[in-house]
Amino acid sequence: MKPLQSNVLIFSVKGSVLGTKVQEALLNTRAVVEYTYSVQKAFEFIAEETPCLIFFDTPSDDPKAIELCKKIKKLKEEMRFNVYFLIDNNQNIEEQLEWFDLGIDEFGTRDTNSALISRRVLNILAKYLGNTKDMVPQKGIVIDRERYLVFKDGKDIFLPRKEFELLVLLASKPLKVFTREEIFKLVWGNKSIVGDRTIDVHVRKIREKIGEKYICTIKGVGYKFVG
Repeated sequence: MKPLQSNVLIFSVKGSVLGTKVQEALLNTRAVVEYTYSVQKAFEFIAEETPCLIFFDTPSDDPKAIELCKKIKKLKEEMRFNVYFLIDNNQNIEEQLEWFDLGIDEFGTRDTNSALISRRVLNILAKYLGNTKDMVPQKGIVIDRERYLVFKDGKDIFLPRKEFELLVLLASKPLKVFTREEIFKLVWGNKSIVGDRTIDVHVRKIREKIGEKYICTIKGVGYKFVG
């Protein structure tokens, strides 16, 4: 099962009032937010970024929403995430129950104040972010693999998924030199098509965030973690 990140997918027509309010509420979080009304883009984001929350803001009979729900219902066998659906003010219990059968975890009605809906979304997100106060500040780099967090001297640092996975790999065996071939295979997979400079770019970005001294370049071979 893939580890979840604190990422959010908003499936809605651009400019929707409630969808926009939720997006604004997420600006000050570490969440990566994808806002789309394309089933294909939504599904690609889910598969790549393993979001913790999928937020629907469409009519309850929207064919695109129904199609995406059917797709993600199968994914829920491999990933655990919340699906929050805003429905029209439909009081039909049978129709509401049908949405739960499609994989919805909970829903709200459109007459609910947008501030309350945004707070509910933030509360769901907080469950996946965890309480960073529980982390004991210490010098150096601390990697919390379960919560997808990195700490430097007690301060949390956000790394996108691939940067995080690359750092985890290198730090899993300090001083071991990982060849470029090993890194490609273990982080991107054999079927992934990436450029020759992909690893170098990711390492550079990691160094910019955690410092230069932790990852050492072995010319012509690869990289090792020396933290």
